[in-house]
Amino acid sequence: MGRRGLRRPTGRTLFLAVLLVVLAVYTQMAFDMEWRTVAGRIGAGFFPRIIGILALAITAYALVVSLLPGAVDGEDELGGEEEAGAADLGRHPLPMLVVIGLAALVVIVFIPLGMIVASALFLAAVLFLLNRGRPVMNVVLSLAVPVAVYLLFQTLLNAGLPGGILPRF
Repeated sequence: MGRRGLRRPTGRTLFLAVLLVVLAVYTQMAFDMEWRTVAGRIGAGFFPRIIGILALAITAYALVVSLLPGAVDGEDELGGEEEAGAADLGRHPLPMLVVIGLAALVVIVFIPLGMIVASALFLAAVLFLLNRGRPVMNVVLSLAVPVAVYLLFQTLLNAGLPGGILPRF
């Protein structure tokens, strides 16, 4: 244990410190960008500022925690998760490839179909692939999430999402 009750820095601590510096540079770049356009819409710097500030706070917290006595290093943390049934990320390549293909398809049809329709179809396909036991919840989420996101970005933030085949509301 180091002075003032702190642990000796580990590889994780070094990684978090470097990440904190990178995020500080990212956040500074975000604050150099305009956060509003001339038309009153959110600008290029709006979300990078939010992401930068949150990322800095989370990384700084993780860095402090990694220096506290009793902090656990990487492999020790995984022991409890494996016993609780953590998924092996290498065992499901087909669903992963299907989701990647669906995401690529969304990129292609996003503007012609519009944000609501493209997102609803994507969410429905992914949810019915990965959450087969709850069809009602899948349909509700597939419709509610895109409408909520559209209302947030189009109505409240005036972001200008593509309407596609649906009329503007």
